[in-house]
Amino acid sequence: MPQHPISRPTPAPAVRLRTPAQIVAAVPYLVGFHPSESVVAIGLGSAASRVCLTMRVDLVPPADAVPLADTLVTHLEQAGAGGMFVLVFTEGPGDPPNPDLVQSIGTSAEAAGIEVKDALWVRAGRWRSYRCRRPECCPAEGTPVDPGEVSELAAASAWMGDVVHRSRKDLERSLRPVGFLRRAALDQSFDCVSRRLAGELSQHGWDAVAADSRELLRVAVEARAEASVELSHAEVARLALGLADVLVRDHALQWVGTELDHAAESLWVELLRKATPPYDAAPATLLAVHAYLRGNGAYARIALERALASDPGYSFAVLLSEGLDRAVPPQALRAALTLSSTAAEP
Repeated sequence: MPQHPISRPTPAPAVRLRTPAQIVAAVPYLVGFHPSESVVAIGLGSAASRVCLTMRVDLVPPADAVPLADTLVTHLEQAGAGGMFVLVFTEGPGDPPNPDLVQSIGTSAEAAGIEVKDALWVRAGRWRSYRCRRPECCPAEGTPVDPGEVSELAAASAWMGDVVHRSRKDLERSLRPVGFLRRAALDQSFDCVSRRLAGELSQHGWDAVAADSRELLRVAVEARAEASVELSHAEVARLALGLADVLVRDHALQWVGTELDHAAESLWVELLRKATPPYDAAPATLLAVHAYLRGNGAYARIALERALASDPGYSFAVLLSEGLDRAVPPQALRAALTLSSTAAEP
C-alpha cells in the first residue's frame, strides 16, 4: 500500500443544487457523460443538501426493478444519504417510463429513512416529474433542460479539469489503446528498454533502479504541468516498467489532490493507452484512484476495467473495484489510503 500520505484535495468551488432543473442539468457533470437508457440516483447528505453519492446504472426489465432499487438504496444508505433524487433517462415517447422501478426505489428508500425529493424523466433534452401533475409546473411535453442552470458547476468542472463526454462509449474511447502500427513500435521499445533495465538491475540493484524510476516520474509529471508534450516510445516504456514496482506505483499517489494532480492524471492516461500489457494495469489503476477520489465513479470504473482486462489479478485494481461495487465514499478511500501509508512508515 502507499508509502506516502494522500494529500488533501485542492479545494474546489462549492456548488449547491437546489431545484429539479439544476439536478437534471448537473447529471452529465456528476457522472462524466450524458447518460441514456439509464437510471441515476443522486444522494444528498443528511446534514445538508449536498451531493454525497451519484450512481448510474442501465435500465432493467420490470422483473428486476425491486433488486435494483434495493441495491441503489443500500449504497445510498451506506454513503449517509438523507435524501435523494431519481432520474430516468430514455428516448422513448409516451408517458414517463419505468414506473415500477421508480415506485420500487421510493418504497425501498422510505424503508431506509431516505426521502425521495423528486423523481424525474429526462428525454430529448426535456424533463418532467413523475409526481407533479400541474401543467403550469410540469407540462406534458416537458421542460427544456437549461445548461445555464448549472453554470457554477460547469465552471467548477472546468477548473478541476473534468471533461463531460457525449456518452459512456465516448468516455471508453478516450482510454482505448493506440492503433496497431503504433502498438508494434511501442512493443519494440518495451523489449529494448526492458533488456536495458534488466542490466541496470543486475549492475546497480533494485533500490537504485526504483529511485531512478521515482525521479523519472517526478520529472515527467512536473514537465506535464508546464506543457502537454507527448512522450517518446522509450519514455513510455521506461515509466511504465518503473510502475511495475508496487512501491514506485504507490509513491506516484503522492500527487493526488495536489497542484500536480491533473498533470499526473494526464500522464497516467498516456501510459495507459500506450504501455504494453500488462504494464498498462498500473497507470490504469492510478488513473482510477484520481477519478475515484474526486467522485467520478464512471471514469474510475472504466479505468479499472482496463486494468483488470490487462491483468485480472492486479490486487490494487481488484480492491478499488470492490470499493466501487460497495459504494465506498471517496472520503473513506482517502482515509484508508492515508492510514495505510502512515502504518507503512518506519
